[in-house]
Amino acid sequence: MARDDPQNPDPAFARLLASLPDAEQLEPWLSWCRQSRGPVLYLGPGAGRLLVPLAAQGIRFVGVDSHPDLIALLTQRVPGLQLHRARIEEMDLGRRFDLVIAPSHLLTSSERINAAARHCARALAFELLNPHWLKARAGRPMREGVEVVEFERASCRLRLEHPGGIQQEETTGLIWPEQVEEELAASGLRLESMQALGERSGLRSASSYAVLAVRPRGRRFDRGLIPG
Repeated sequence: MARDDPQNPDPAFARLLASLPDAEQLEPWLSWCRQSRGPVLYLGPGAGRLLVPLAAQGIRFVGVDSHPDLIALLTQRVPGLQLHRARIEEMDLGRRFDLVIAPSHLLTSSERINAAARHCARALAFELLNPHWLKARAGRPMREGVEVVEFERASCRLRLEHPGGIQQEETTGLIWPEQVEEELAASGLRLESMQALGERSGLRSASSYAVLAVRPRGRRFDRGLIPG
């Protein structure tokens, strides 16, 4: 069972992420990155499953991750990439970025959203697991590689099975779509768009959703370039 523990990094977790294929679906992240002034701050790039194909499209990044093995791996995959080792809630890079992204449901608390917002000059884009989807699966056997072991309104414990029978267990905080605007306002941001991700449409049926937030008086994104 691979676990991601910033206090005691698990090498098996790094090997697990390194074994997963790179992402083929790059939206909405590619469109949002192309509308920003680089570099983009990427929170939690992991083994580069999404960062590497985005970088191949010409997007420049600065990355923050807490796992030393993943940082070493990503440094090899993308020579010259600037990476910082830090927990999101503790990071202080001393600069702000036109766009900050966190595509892997990492901004699961007010503390983490605040930390990301402090580094955001114009826009913050992030992915969250959908509590409506998780609640519907609670108490059921594993399906499509996901089992909800415990579910509460503010958090849940998941067991995930990846190709090759590799299992991962994690506990994550939850932010409901109905809470997003309030969470963003507390960090000085305004909701620009929110959309379901994956094949299932609708914020109640999709497994995750993407949020795009902006500074209230910042330069707006071109909605014509934003899918969904």
